[in-house]
Amino acid sequence: MANQNNSLCQLMTDAAAEMKRLGYTEKSLKHYWTVWKRYLKFTSIDRIERSDMDTFLKKMYSYVEGGDTTRYQRTAIRALNVLEYFAEYRKIYIRFPVTAPTNVETPFDSILSAFISTLKECGYAKATIHTHERVVNRFLHFLKYEGLASINKLDEKHISRFMLEITGHRGKISYESGSLRKFFRYLHHEGFVEKDYSLFIPASNRLRCREHLPTVWEKDDVSRILKCIDTGNPVGKRDYAMILLAIRLGLRGSDIKNLRFSDINWEADTITITQVKTKEQVIFPLLADVGKALLDYLMNSRPISNEPYIFLALRAPYNPLPSENHLHQVLNKYIIRSGISITADKSHGMHSMRHTLASRLLKQGTPLPVISGILGHRDSNATAEYLRVDTEQLRSCTLMLEVRKDD
Repeated sequence: MANQNNSLCQLMTDAAAEMKRLGYTEKSLKHYWTVWKRYLKFTSIDRIERSDMDTFLKKMYSYVEGGDTTRYQRTAIRALNVLEYFAEYRKIYIRFPVTAPTNVETPFDSILSAFISTLKECGYAKATIHTHERVVNRFLHFLKYEGLASINKLDEKHISRFMLEITGHRGKISYESGSLRKFFRYLHHEGFVEKDYSLFIPASNRLRCREHLPTVWEKDDVSRILKCIDTGNPVGKRDYAMILLAIRLGLRGSDIKNLRFSDINWEADTITITQVKTKEQVIFPLLADVGKALLDYLMNSRPISNEPYIFLALRAPYNPLPSENHLHQVLNKYIIRSGISITADKSHGMHSMRHTLASRLLKQGTPLPVISGILGHRDSNATAEYLRVDTEQLRSCTLMLEVRKDD
């Protein structure tokens, strides 16, 4: 009799809840649950194990690695891949590939390992490295099934066919194109290939970014969000302090979660952090309202703990906020409560407050290099993106044309 383990069932329940939050339909969730329940009956272990899932796919779905797959098989593969990913990262990867499980060896595994090591040495964030690894891993599996035995045999036709495959699944390639350009530049720089195939990849992600303007909030909307936070309870005190750090200082969600007691100099009224994303150190002024909110939370809400991090979960065992929690739900709870309407094209995560601060500083005439310093950008080109949302500033850049009348 198979062991229908409670922890494995709970993992599936949590994954389904997250998928529902992301907007998956009941019909889609039913397909996932059909596979998951079948796997629960099949397995006798109490954890996620790739080899066990591969055996399940082979015996229950007649899946053969490298062969053509039916829609029935692809649904099962996707369902287990999603579950495995959620078990490790506690989030759903929306663009999860339907191809074979990614633990299959390829002739290019050593190249992938060296590429990932280079990204780590260059100081890329863990999440960024993980994104590049997933895309490149999928591409290298594609090359294996194309029959490529050596990376120096790579050419444009392989790239084109891969692009056509992923475009057929989704209609977009902007997500993969950035990772592939970086990988191809690496291959060329290290001498694995003669050509720089990054030049062959269309810059569709750049075009897409120009079509979508950074989201900014009106001053009244920001006030409404802050006013609807109930600071009379522990959760409200913590959330108010976190959201205020994003609004007043433009801190990223990762830096808010990573904020430590040692980062705050109460005598000098400064906050000094080393940014999680850029590894750059930035010094912020400890504004009066931010300091007041932090003190209120620390004195009246934060659980007693030896953790060095300021913000903690408010339920035992009072751990630091997990890396996969981007504080999106924290902010959205109060946006909904405030009654502000949200359109599909409007971003409403913590990063939108960062955009709002940049836009407000720009309207006040703050020079771009100064805004870059406040936001912790490595160069002003990243900050210049906010010029596109400031209509008044754009109008000031128009040219006055002199009309001449010919004699």
